[in-house]
Amino acid sequence: MFEPVGTTSRRVRMGRDDALAKLVPWLIAALAICALYFAQTVLIPIMLAGLLSFLLAPIVGVFRRIGVPRLPSVAIAVVLALGALAATTAVLVSQAATLSKDAPAYAERITEKSQRVSTELRRRFDFILRESRGGGSDHPVTRRARSRAQTSLPAETANGALPVEVWAPPPTALQQVAAVVKPALAPLETTLIVFIVTIFFLIQKQDLRDRVIRLMGAADLHRTTAAFDDGAQRLSRYFFAQFVVNAGFGLVVWAGLFLIGVPAPALWGILAALLRFVPYIGTVIALVGPLALAAAVDPGWGLAAQVALLFIVVEPVIGYIIEPLFYGHSTGLSPVSVIVAALFWTWIWGPVGLVLSMPLTLTLVVLGRHIPAFAVFDILLGDQPALSPAETFYQRVLAGNPDEAIDEAEAHLQASGLASYYDDVVLAALRLAAADVDRGAVARSALAPVGEAACEVITALADYQSHQYAVPPPAAGCAVVCIPGRGPLDAAISAMTAQLLRQSGCTVREVSRDQILGDALATGSGGTGDALCFLGLFDTRGAARMQPLLASIATRVPGGRIVLGVCRSSDVSADETPLAVAPAVSLAALCAAVVGTDSGSA
Repeated sequence: MFEPVGTTSRRVRMGRDDALAKLVPWLIAALAICALYFAQTVLIPIMLAGLLSFLLAPIVGVFRRIGVPRLPSVAIAVVLALGALAATTAVLVSQAATLSKDAPAYAERITEKSQRVSTELRRRFDFILRESRGGGSDHPVTRRARSRAQTSLPAETANGALPVEVWAPPPTALQQVAAVVKPALAPLETTLIVFIVTIFFLIQKQDLRDRVIRLMGAADLHRTTAAFDDGAQRLSRYFFAQFVVNAGFGLVVWAGLFLIGVPAPALWGILAALLRFVPYIGTVIALVGPLALAAAVDPGWGLAAQVALLFIVVEPVIGYIIEPLFYGHSTGLSPVSVIVAALFWTWIWGPVGLVLSMPLTLTLVVLGRHIPAFAVFDILLGDQPALSPAETFYQRVLAGNPDEAIDEAEAHLQASGLASYYDDVVLAALRLAAADVDRGAVARSALAPVGEAACEVITALADYQSHQYAVPPPAAGCAVVCIPGRGPLDAAISAMTAQLLRQSGCTVREVSRDQILGDALATGSGGTGDALCFLGLFDTRGAARMQPLLASIATRVPGGRIVLGVCRSSDVSADETPLAVAPAVSLAALCAAVVGTDSGSA
């Protein structure tokens, strides 16, 4: 058949449009990274001001709650911040001044100890160094290198000319002053800009919030306002708590170094508090200064060992005990994302980016939890599980990793019962697998390994005693026959049902469908409490095909209860299915139907 004129070109154009649509997010990301890199002179003060405004917001809120107007509240908070900065700077300068008096003696002692350590290392590992040097200074290669170096010294050329060096004139007094003042003015200029922008942020908080809400979406003001308020409160509490914890760390280091006897303990305590804002390496950097000074003060190594022990003890206590108690067990970031964020922001903005990496990444994650456009950051960087428990179980069994699924099941069972785990996780995962087959994403042959892996997990949980099961005590003594279907996932449904019924007190036997026409249907007691369970994942057509068989069985076992389970989809209501025996929606409903109650039918 011939295609209409223009159909081919239209398909090509649609394919090109789809390819461009896929490239748009990558182009936006590339432009954003370029903007962050080239506009860092403007963005860094704004980011620092935003961080400082989050830090000062609780202080402004305290004064606002006691009736102070906004402008005076902002002024008081900024004055307090400037006073803290001035006091910190004064302490640092005074401590550094006292330390500089003995700096030459300390440097001499450190050099002497370094030489002793180097001599000892050479004595013990000289053979390794000698081999790495290629045989020492008398080696022929070394002699040739020394000879070439001597012949390369400046000398007269063939025509008698001498090499000439051009020296710049000595700097004037004004140039010397400018060389000293310029580096000092840059931080002061940045600090001034940061405080001015912070004042603007704090004063115009409501207006900025309204503008951000308009950008996020004014169509749903209730949700947008709740998202903005929640994000702002979370960030403000986190930044303030981090400041308090790091300040406490600095005070402990200050007191510890003072008791140990290290000179200028206030200097090292303040630096430790400031450097702890740098993730991972901040505390290590803060340790270098007092450790080297302790080695210079003490003729031995005892003082340095005490300093190292102080940091080794205090940092884990702060990081693993104080911080979780103070502002929760998690920052909201995954451990890997903290490292990746530190590398990324350091690459973009240098040392300042390393300091800002945690706050900036946390801000992106908070935005991702409320704004769909930023959801990628919450998925990639947040500490929330990327997959639901059912999706995780499905992925593990689909990949043939039942051991990982068993480990996750044991962790899940600490917070919930076995019945809820089977319904919410395993059954939901099997439904995902069946849905993938229905839409053609997975071949039906792939369901057999999934069912086998699921049975392996269920068998491993056979000894687990559930204390939150929904089947009532009358189940005790009930005799049940479980008959799995022929589907690749039906054996797992039967294993879960049999396990739950046994734990509820039922006497359970599992038989195959081939034994239905034999004597295996005799349940032993013949009472009305006996039940036959035909188990598998049934859609509407599968359940309808089972009806003639169920009717035949009902005539042969008039006193028994026949139960069918479970539905392929959890959204299907058993009451809406026009079948004589409708499949149960969940394992809890199935078990409740077995014992003749309605407690688990919901």
